[in-house]
Amino acid sequence: MKMKVDIGIASLCKKGEEVCGDTTKIIEEKDSTTVILSDGLGSGIKASILSILSTQIASRMLEKNIRLEEVFTTIADTLPICKVRGIAYSTLSILKVKIDGSAHLIEYDNPSLMLIRDNDIVSIKKIKRNIAGKEVYESFFQLELNDLLFLISDGVINAGVGGLFELGLGRDRLLDNIFKRNLTEQAADKVAKKIIGLTEACYMGKAGDDSTALVIKSRRPRSAVVLTGPPQKKRYDSQLVAKFLDYTNAQKIVCGGATGNMVARELGFEIETSLDYIDPSVPPVADIEGIDLVTEGILTLNKTVDKIKQLSEDNFNDNKNEFDGIKDGASILSKSLLKADEITFLMGSAVNPAHEELMKSLQLKPRPVIIGKLVNLLRKHGKEVNIERY
Repeated sequence: MKMKVDIGIASLCKKGEEVCGDTTKIIEEKDSTTVILSDGLGSGIKASILSILSTQIASRMLEKNIRLEEVFTTIADTLPICKVRGIAYSTLSILKVKIDGSAHLIEYDNPSLMLIRDNDIVSIKKIKRNIAGKEVYESFFQLELNDLLFLISDGVINAGVGGLFELGLGRDRLLDNIFKRNLTEQAADKVAKKIIGLTEACYMGKAGDDSTALVIKSRRPRSAVVLTGPPQKKRYDSQLVAKFLDYTNAQKIVCGGATGNMVARELGFEIETSLDYIDPSVPPVADIEGIDLVTEGILTLNKTVDKIKQLSEDNFNDNKNEFDGIKDGASILSKSLLKADEITFLMGSAVNPAHEELMKSLQLKPRPVIIGKLVNLLRKHGKEVNIERY
């Protein structure tokens, strides 16, 4: 069974600091997802630099398919032990989850990963190892659907120490709060925010340490199929629409005015176009009964590439939810594509002469070029993308 994970991240800076000393990194690939959490020694800029260094070294090496053990060895050799306090300059947790649900975890000086399954705490067998002179814990385990995992920095565990709680919030109180508030039923990003909200409350608004909650929830892969452009020969319209409709358990998306008219005609339904220009640069969406999303074609696709590319240039995983609540066609399409794990493009090769002058004047890329750019961007972020031409 294929399995994917949703990831939620929330952080809290130590009082008086403008940056968080904890750093997270997500690496999404076709067959796996890797998450990294590092907590820099101290707080503020210095701690942030130390944790960023650890995560950057780890992520660059993992992207080259270097084994976790070798990755940790390199980081351990790079970051020495603090001579004054006798502890590492940064902690590190690396969790890699493959598409079959098998997981590999290495932890160094961070609180242990917590796993909840069917509202029960699951114990994970840990093997103590010595890597590059550092004592680490390694685990191999199998995830199941709807498992909930927590990687947290010690700022969460120690929240309220010496104040609200003599020894801090602690692991047991945190888990008890998660169960009492039914957080196991909620999305990963909401759970992460609520854990950090609890952490801040325990510190009574005066955080004594940087705190980060990284929440992972396993699920089935999500699929989408995008039909854009009629086929080169009109007699194949019905075959292409039938193929599009044959996709089950997938979000069905139509991009293009002529494409929408073709689908509506073959289904025997009317196409209803909205008159609301949420964004003046993006044509409004339309509606066809039985189709999840209907947008205009070339303008919307070009704008969608710009939006996803902007996320790529910024911190993609921190900003990919920025389209929530935005209703213009390009934003809705961007969100749908980023939410899916497996995407199929059914692209017709018919050419609309009316578009040629418009594309030249607005410097827009033609359909085959813009779909190619979109496919490359989505693959860059671990999406499994196929394209079929008609």
